[in-house]
Amino acid sequence: MLAQHIVNGLVQGALYALVAVGLTLVYGILEVINFAHGELYMLGAFALYLLFAWAHLPYGPALLLTVLALAGVGHLLARATMVPHLRRPFESTVLATLAASIILQNGARVAFTATPRQANPPLEDVVVRLGDVVVTGQRLLALGAALLAFAALHLFIRRTRAGKAMRAAAQSKDACAMVGIDVGRVAARAVALGGGLCGLAGAVVAPLYDIFPGIGTMAVFKSFAVVIMGGLGNVPGAMAAAALLGVGESLAGGYVSTTAKDAFGFTLMILVLLVRPQGLFGRRVRV
Repeated sequence: MLAQHIVNGLVQGALYALVAVGLTLVYGILEVINFAHGELYMLGAFALYLLFAWAHLPYGPALLLTVLALAGVGHLLARATMVPHLRRPFESTVLATLAASIILQNGARVAFTATPRQANPPLEDVVVRLGDVVVTGQRLLALGAALLAFAALHLFIRRTRAGKAMRAAAQSKDACAMVGIDVGRVAARAVALGGGLCGLAGAVVAPLYDIFPGIGTMAVFKSFAVVIMGGLGNVPGAMAAAALLGVGESLAGGYVSTTAKDAFGFTLMILVLLVRPQGLFGRRVRV
């Protein structure tokens, strides 16, 4: 059972990381918190539901369209709530993204009601056995999609012109402006990238759980815990912290109780803040 809990925790950690990496990417570049980040995850789940369960598109195209749609929503969100406030106090961006979160969540409640929806998992009937460990195909797909997304993100940030601009903006926005880099465009791209990761998370998680307007709230709370434990703005740290949180929750739920599962993450976050306020991996590597 120990191996089974560890595998389940790694899958859950990969899903946390998909949401948390987008959040920490935005903070690492802009040094602002996007309080509407959880609603991007929620919209990703609903987009997958509409395309796959309602419009009956094949799962692959529905997943791809969901990622592209949420990247577009993230770009619009950045242009509406973050880019106009780049030179303004930190609080103005916080209030703008918080307002966007309330609007998006209640808009989804009006459009879809609070009734939970379900999208039947296309690979849930596929069972893979590795010795005594059993994993469904949908969870393996989620883990594989997360690992592929992280590899692509690393290559994008390290090798592409746009990724290098993001790293430059993370070091000094003023220096970027002096050499002609449009910081507003960089910010919009960063939020769009985070939105695409949220869309991917929503698309691979949506078939596993109920979909309702409030699912983004718990997701963003767990993402905050991951970001704080990994070190604010530290993308590799967020990935490692997400894996640690996922495995810890799985072990707590399996050996203690399901009630202890959710408490574990936030207890661990408080302990990290007490012992190592800069996070387990610090902020030396931000983007």
